[in-house]
Amino acid sequence: MSLSKEATICAISTPPGRGGVGIIRISGPLTSSISVKILGFKPEIRYAHTCKFLNHDQSVMDIGIAIFFEAPNSYTGEDTLELQCHGSLPLLNEILNRLVSLGAVIARPGEFTERSFLNGKMDLAQAEAVADLIEAGTVQQAKSASRTLRGAFSTRIKKLQEQLTKTRINAEAMIDFSDEDLDLGSNDKILNLITKCLADLSNVFKEAKQGVIMKEGIQVVIAGYPNSGKSTLINAISGEDTAIVTDIPGTTRDILNVEVSVEGMPINLTDTAGLRDTEDPVELEGVRRAQDAIRVADHILFVVDITTLDNEPKNLLDVITSFSSNFSLNLTSGKKLTIVINKLDLIDDCENFLNKLQAVEAKTPVIGVSAKTEEGLENLRENFMKVSDHLHFSENNFSARTRHISALEAAKTHLTNAQKLAKESLDLELIAEELRLSQLKMGTITGELTSDDLLGEIFESFCIGK
Repeated sequence: MSLSKEATICAISTPPGRGGVGIIRISGPLTSSISVKILGFKPEIRYAHTCKFLNHDQSVMDIGIAIFFEAPNSYTGEDTLELQCHGSLPLLNEILNRLVSLGAVIARPGEFTERSFLNGKMDLAQAEAVADLIEAGTVQQAKSASRTLRGAFSTRIKKLQEQLTKTRINAEAMIDFSDEDLDLGSNDKILNLITKCLADLSNVFKEAKQGVIMKEGIQVVIAGYPNSGKSTLINAISGEDTAIVTDIPGTTRDILNVEVSVEGMPINLTDTAGLRDTEDPVELEGVRRAQDAIRVADHILFVVDITTLDNEPKNLLDVITSFSSNFSLNLTSGKKLTIVINKLDLIDDCENFLNKLQAVEAKTPVIGVSAKTEEGLENLRENFMKVSDHLHFSENNFSARTRHISALEAAKTHLTNAQKLAKESLDLELIAEELRLSQLKMGTITGELTSDDLLGEIFESFCIGK
């Protein structure tokens, strides 16, 4: 990926397809001269002109609105022209061809935001938030991305950087002026500063993990034996007939993913093949994929057909333990588990029955539903929110990405090493080096120290025109 800013770029910024309005953006050194040629006059800065868009033969391609932004007061930090015309794709392409004939080149995905980053208009975390905001599927996702775009995440990182700088200055001073009669503190002072940095970093790390989950959603897998009603349940939760439902065991043979939103929380529901012993090669592959999905899930809904249980509740965990053993799974290892008793519509006095079940399994939530009649679904949705309670989502959450978590983990490791060295009163030079490495890792989040390869990977994921 080339990071050259010499070319003048142009692109359609509105989504593909028909629309009332289509927007084309131009940015770069030729923007001013191109403006004169396509508009027939030099536009005023930040003034919405209603004007004709002229072709090479001075014929009118369309009448729309043109706005010129002079560098550095633009999104990219360069001279920028925005053309708002009618949303006909042939018309947009005609205007785009005209711009290319005047010296512009078609922008790569994310190139406008890339230039904004390179010109210091935003840092890398903010640039990534632009894409996250565009892709947001819930109100909460949009709010979190917007907070990151406004600098909420970057501010936290910069404060950590300042703390680390202060700590490094103290450590370096103690190294460089150890022979001087100066009050530079001691290892205890360095240790206290490192401990404070580590505590603040841990808080940011926790919030960033919350931001990743808010962006990507909680991974919830629906598991159980065949014909327990898993597919009917996912249809009921999503409100769509996304999964095929029959009375034939083994109908679901592949993984089906459905995204739903519960009070702004994105929930990625995965319907899996009913796990059973089978010699059918296609069903066997479905069972294998189901096992893989269960192993990586954040939460598991274990669906049980109520008609398969005794009149008096038996130990449901025995059922789950047997299920886990038969298919080499550990459903409760580090995961939250909810037992969903399905098909309540098939028995009488189901409330009393459920109370007995919950009494047996006091440590594991037991929720009764009828996927067919949708009885109990509201309780199940409330359970989703309880699953995410430990995340403590609020209006102050910011969006984050997996790469940010990796960088913070690495920074935390170096800080922990520095803390250990300080506790042992070891070489200050080693402590200073660990502090430096921690600071470098945090610098990759905002883009202070980021390779061109990583920038290429980030911006290539953007939509064209942004």
